[in-house]
Amino acid sequence: MSQDDFGEKVGLPPGTVIHTGKERTEKVTICIMEFSDGQLREYEADSIDDCSPPINDKITKWVHVNGVHDVEIVKTICDFYNVHPLIIEDIPSVGQRPKLEEIISGVYIVLRSYDIDEQTNDITSEQVSIVFGSNFILSFQESPTDIFDSIRQRARTTGSRIRLAGSDYLVYSLLDLMVDKYFVVLEQVGDIIEDLEDDLIEDATVDMLNRIYSLKRSLLAFRRDIWPLRQVVLRLQRDIPLHMKADNLVYLSDLYDHVIRATDHVETYRESITGMLDIYLSRVSNKMNEVMKVLTVISTIFIPLTLMASIYGMNWPWMPEFLVTEYGYPIFLFFMIAIAVILFAYFRRIDWI
Repeated sequence: MSQDDFGEKVGLPPGTVIHTGKERTEKVTICIMEFSDGQLREYEADSIDDCSPPINDKITKWVHVNGVHDVEIVKTICDFYNVHPLIIEDIPSVGQRPKLEEIISGVYIVLRSYDIDEQTNDITSEQVSIVFGSNFILSFQESPTDIFDSIRQRARTTGSRIRLAGSDYLVYSLLDLMVDKYFVVLEQVGDIIEDLEDDLIEDATVDMLNRIYSLKRSLLAFRRDIWPLRQVVLRLQRDIPLHMKADNLVYLSDLYDHVIRATDHVETYRESITGMLDIYLSRVSNKMNEVMKVLTVISTIFIPLTLMASIYGMNWPWMPEFLVTEYGYPIFLFFMIAIAVILFAYFRRIDWI
């Protein structure tokens, strides 16, 4: 998860651009695609001026920035497209809640991309910011890894819908890709939960409790990020018709359905985690009950023996019963052993031991 430090922004005026995420030293790379139905130009920016708006309205320009820790680059690119200073401030401030804001030059969308390490099962996320207008798309992500490579491959195909339908369809494609990745992560989370349930049935350990709590925290963060995404897609579909072509609205309906399904998956898994915690506590309680049962059996067996031994262990000069016969000691031991055996057999019969 992101490591945000909002303390640096306390007391600063609105519009102050500061990176609040994990400290990074990687070089910021900028990938640019300029395309229309009949042409495509793809390159990595050599200078910041390469990110300026397209001079031809028939060409759609997609500027993707890998890394938001260099705030000057972010600010300069956004200034090219007249992005509002408050929006520029939000882009490198990586703890944003998923949202959509309509601005003069277009629309600003922020959401989180999720991934999971197949080896360690660690869930990671990063903030993705998108600004788009009639013929441009600006996308920003925290890490140097390009999460939109599959979209680029589709755009390289002549006649693909991405090149035909314009910037709004490309934005839908970016959102759809990230939501699809949610399902990939959730599918693996489901496998992890099944493995945890199997392990929990066999034995309940402290390590298992740590794994359950770690997964619960990850799902809580996932829910916090995916829940507002429903409203983002709804607003994109209903409230900003000037920026979305009518032909592309049906795709947003499908995207909204996917977001709802992903949200349902998260809720189901959270309930499963809660159930596993209950099972864990029940198993621990049962273990404690088994220990207490054994101690109770031992105590119950030895209480009458201790009573007998204490009575005949009193140091009086004359005691009746067994003290007057030479076989008193073995007879006394026999009774003690007999009582212990009888109690043991009784506890076995009632399945206490």
